[in-house]
Amino acid sequence: MGGKTVIEETARRNGKATSSMVRLAGHLRNGNKNHELYSHRARPANGAAATAPLSIGDMHKQIERALVELNFEVPFGADRLAEAARYSLLAGGKRLRPVLVMATAQAMGAMTDYVLPTACAVELLHTNSLIVDDLPAMDNHPRRRGRRALHRVYGDDVAILAGCTLLAEAQRLILEQQHGSAELRNRVLRVVLHATGSKGMVAGQFLDVTRYRPHDTHDLERVQMLKTGILIDACVHCAALLSHTHMSQVFTEFARNLGTLFQVVDDILDETGKARWLGKIPRHDRRSGKMTVVTMRGLDYARETAANLHERCLINLEEIAASVPGSVEALREIADMVYRRNR
Repeated sequence: MGGKTVIEETARRNGKATSSMVRLAGHLRNGNKNHELYSHRARPANGAAATAPLSIGDMHKQIERALVELNFEVPFGADRLAEAARYSLLAGGKRLRPVLVMATAQAMGAMTDYVLPTACAVELLHTNSLIVDDLPAMDNHPRRRGRRALHRVYGDDVAILAGCTLLAEAQRLILEQQHGSAELRNRVLRVVLHATGSKGMVAGQFLDVTRYRPHDTHDLERVQMLKTGILIDACVHCAALLSHTHMSQVFTEFARNLGTLFQVVDDILDETGKARWLGKIPRHDRRSGKMTVVTMRGLDYARETAANLHERCLINLEEIAASVPGSVEALREIADMVYRRNR
């Protein structure tokens, strides 16, 4: 996905091969004058039926290919910086957030290719947050995504700089490679910066590391929304902007319910998971005295809360399905995956 990269994506539907080519190239710069390389809305060709909606598995493959193609341009002597950034970025993971951008766009009638640069940018921002979260000065996690944390391999100093590299590259992807007008790209960037800055994830991490003690479950949800849920909400919001679609109240509710569900399930897994499949050391929250739904109200309450949030997500999607031009099936898959995940 560098300046001259062409990503060729081939999907097979009903035994027939269809292909699309996304040029994330230099002609998207200079005000993005020729940004309409293709319509961002999915339209049938010659009256034929539109292509089948993509599953989250299809979207995951698109994301993985695009992330591998990313070219971190560094000056002579700094190759190890790019290597460290790629170590964390390409370590695997659910890719929930970029897939959510694409699934939301699909529901709103837009092509998933159209939002791919922003989807990748969101994954870079998320990976940066994991690098920071793992540092000894923060949560001091020795493992992440099933292997040694970045700072354990490259050192704290290089890990911090690799995180900064991902943060800068994420902004470049939106500003230089996202299709759309300059005004649209700036609006998308404002959404992600709001979610990741001092009003969002940074504030959530601050409250976490300073051992802020929520006084009830509502306050706990507020804190966890800052640390985790706000970026999930931003994924939906960015997709709505890029699809030129109004962010309805029910979509806002879905995003919030999904973000809260993700964090509650994460708290449950931290308490019950095994290190060999969790990808990090379990029961870290309890040992470090952090306040979570599990430590505040118990495991049974947390599981009941997760079931209720999952049901709310599905109810939201039933309402959304009646008002959008595209399929919400991938969004249902995401809600189910978040609820039933074991890692």
